[in-house]
Amino acid sequence: MVEEIALGTIEILGTRIELLKVLISIAIVAAGVVIARLVRIPVSYFLTKYAPQAAPLASKAVFWIIVGIASLSAIGNLGVELTGVLLAGGIAGIIIGFAVQSTVANLFSGLFMQIDRAFRIGDAIEIAEMNVAGVVTDITAFSVVLRRFDGVYVRLPNEKIFTSQIRNFGRNVARRVEVTVSIAYKEDMGNAIEVIKKVIDEEPRILAVPEPRIMVWELGNSGVNINVWCWVPTQEFFNVRGELVRRIKEALDANGIEIPFQQVTVWFGDKGNRREERSRLPLLDE
Repeated sequence: MVEEIALGTIEILGTRIELLKVLISIAIVAAGVVIARLVRIPVSYFLTKYAPQAAPLASKAVFWIIVGIASLSAIGNLGVELTGVLLAGGIAGIIIGFAVQSTVANLFSGLFMQIDRAFRIGDAIEIAEMNVAGVVTDITAFSVVLRRFDGVYVRLPNEKIFTSQIRNFGRNVARRVEVTVSIAYKEDMGNAIEVIKKVIDEEPRILAVPEPRIMVWELGNSGVNINVWCWVPTQEFFNVRGELVRRIKEALDANGIEIPFQQVTVWFGDKGNRREERSRLPLLDE
């Protein structure tokens, strides 16, 4: 109930307040709304450019924070004691903070991830600490949705992703294919390298720059290991790697170059004497 008491004063709920203070308080709130709208425009523009997913929620939060500060200033101008209100609000804020701390952490983590741009929608990524890999299908203010390589969708909180190591398989336009080929010790290494090089030269999807490399890498337990490195377009990585392994195997077989089985040495005891017997065993799963 509002009742006019005297010139220049009004009474609101039994409290006499100067009309000038009321007008000033209204002006403070109005100015706060105007300032909030003006500040919201550059904030929204900046976030839309660097963090589009978090832009709507963050810009609204900035707007209402400024309006809330202006409203508290207007109430204080009317002579209302704010100590109790602020104390109650502080206690309530602490309680709410504990209740929604994970939500707030996810929100800010999502904002920082958008600024960092470690990955985008459509990128194939692996989150090592969470043992999850797949294609990013959606990025929201609170979570990231991945389509795993087996077709299952998973939703991951932004906070967990932001603090984890991320491997982005699709960020670069090209990826390096690595294949290790083992040949028997009796085979000619130069001939084997020429056979592998011919296979690489005949594959049109392998890039000329960086140049493919074929190197004798190590002397293994059963044969000489030759490493093959070549670069391919990222989207062709799995197709080229599988085709390359198949064609190298066929080319080595066609040229009579042996890919060895595991070599095993067995020792037998015979009346105090020991004799050595060598056998060649295929690699079988035990």
